[in-house]
Amino acid sequence: LMGQNVPESALNDMELRLINHKFIAQAQVYKNLKGKLVIRVKQSTPLARILRKNSPDAYITEQGDILPTSEKFSARVPLVSGSYVDHMIEDGAKVPFASVAILKLLQFINQNDFWKAQIAQLDINQDGNITIYPQVGRQYIEFGNAEDIESKFQRLELFYKKILPKEGWNAYARVNVQYRDQIICE
Repeated sequence: LMGQNVPESALNDMELRLINHKFIAQAQVYKNLKGKLVIRVKQSTPLARILRKNSPDAYITEQGDILPTSEKFSARVPLVSGSYVDHMIEDGAKVPFASVAILKLLQFINQNDFWKAQIAQLDINQDGNITIYPQVGRQYIEFGNAEDIESKFQRLELFYKKILPKEGWNAYARVNVQYRDQIICE
């Protein structure tokens, strides 16, 4: 194909094929001013790995797409487990509307470097209540449902900046931020 002229319809077909690939978020195919073929691709970025008991694991992307795992690649992302996860992958291609709040929570974590590094796993029960397991410290965090996310993370940040330095990283086994304007440490 070197040196051959590629018709515009073939460029459109190539772009559509790329866009329809599960692991590609965006694609552009065009000819530059010198007539050279240019292909720009943005890979889908996993936000979390969904662990399921009776089905294969999967990744969830920033756009809410569900991707299969790979034997050759493992993304360093938080794990999502629990009895709720099967609801997140009902149709297998996209996160259903009922799980959009969970997707927003994962997006929030991904956009903050501290939370992205600190959160190892989210366990979601049948009712949608979330327990967070951090990378550092032995405590688990009772987050409640995926509502009022910013306020809950502000309280968690207060816990990490003000309480842990005074009491020590392993002083508490349980931290609860699910109730408005409260941090409960035990």
